[in-house]
Amino acid sequence: MSITHKVVLKHLSKQADVYQQLAEQLDFSTDFVNNLDALYDELSGNLEGPIQITWQDGDEAKAALGREDYEALLAVFNDTILERDDFTFILKP
Repeated sequence: MSITHKVVLKHLSKQADVYQQLAEQLDFSTDFVNNLDALYDELSGNLEGPIQITWQDGDEAKAALGREDYEALLAVFNDTILERDDFTFILKP
């Protein structure tokens, strides 16, 4: 399976960084808003796949984002994995 969208997230210090980097690298709908529900909607159904997201500097991001935001973002990516068979998420320390 050839990857249609390869996304790299890095140097994240707040959730807005995640939304910005994803929007820059993926073709999000024009009505996308910066929240977790909208992010899930985009990743789980609005984008054609296959999609691979690699989150670099995960440990650094966890410290900067705080546990709650970090885990909420991970939950969105993990829920998307369950929803789509053409979605891959890689978390690097």
